Amino acid sequence: MFTEAHQSLQTASPVGLSRPELEDAVEALARVEAHAVERRLAFLAAIGDLEDGGVAPEDVNRSRARRSKKSSRKAAKTAKKLAAMPKTRAALAKGEITEEHADAAADAAEQTSPEEADDLVKYASAQPADLFGKRARDWAGNRRGDDEKKTRHQRQRANREATMWQDADGMTVFFAKFDPVTGKRIRSQLDEVYEGLWRADGGREGTPGTMRSPEQRRADALAQLITTHESGSTKRPHPKYLGLVRLDYDRITAACGGEAVLVDGEALPQSVVDQILCDGALAGAIFGADGEVLWQGRSVRLATDAQWTQLIARDGGCIGCGASPQHCEAHHIDYWENLGPTDIDNLVLLCSHDHHLVHDGSHVLVSADDGWQLVRRSTQRRSDAEAA
Repeated sequence: MFTEAHQSLQTASPVGLSRPELEDAVEALARVEAHAVERRLAFLAAIGDLEDGGVAPEDVNRSRARRSKKSSRKAAKTAKKLAAMPKTRAALAKGEITEEHADAAADAAEQTSPEEADDLVKYASAQPADLFGKRARDWAGNRRGDDEKKTRHQRQRANREATMWQDADGMTVFFAKFDPVTGKRIRSQLDEVYEGLWRADGGREGTPGTMRSPEQRRADALAQLITTHESGSTKRPHPKYLGLVRLDYDRITAACGGEAVLVDGEALPQSVVDQILCDGALAGAIFGADGEVLWQGRSVRLATDAQWTQLIARDGGCIGCGASPQHCEAHHIDYWENLGPTDIDNLVLLCSHDHHLVHDGSHVLVSADDGWQLVRRSTQRRSDAEAA
């Protein structure tokens, strides 16, 4: 059935192509791949509709497409949801979005409805899959009613667990699961200790052969956090190491509606919001009625703690790849060296890697409807030329 298309792909060769041609080929092949994914999911959905007592779609995907059990379950669920999401299915067939985008949209549909989630495709086609996934989770979470949020949080709390054992080599092994709020607190403190150890190892100037591995450093950070914890400490960590919660003004005043979410998109019930308002372990970023962050900026070289709080609440993490705030730096859109101010509307969060890409000139920030996007400079020039 697909022999001709398969043979065409087999003859494609990167030999002798220039960088722009190679990049264009990657984009074209990604579109072909997305179209193939859409067809495979459509066939899986058709198998599910047979109701003939035969092999389930996920098992067919595992045996015939040789996918993992986890991947096959995900594909079967996405296939079923996409059958009722024509916009998302069409975008996947055209190569405008990827399988990861479709999976995120299907997850959102499971929490709301396929009809509502289908409208998310307008964001999916404009964002990398990781950023869209965060947006879809945030969107779906805020469509849950407060009772549903409360039930979800209670279920997560009830499912918390921690076990500890000694392996055959005498190593002590920990395993633990926490609800999102508690997990955010633990991870934030752990990340702060981790960065301190990374700097002690020399940071970017450290010698690879003598530095601890990331896994060793995280183990040491956990040990340090547990064994040297001072319950009476009054030191307030940097905002990027706080478990930040986005709270709309309406939620503070107990009025109807308003958003309350962790920066990773987990929507919170009112009972947890009430606890947070009495608990200094989590920081709140307050939004005005129009959804804009209340101004707290100062014209100084480095972003202040207040500005960092606002940046985390607004950007959620790196605007380029979605990396968590703990791994981000505050970047001046108009460079400080070019007299750019340290004002909230001239700052964005970028991870160290993407920050370097901007400053070495290979990538550029461009204005978008919902903020700023990071794109390759060659792509931006091509888009400008096409628009002209």
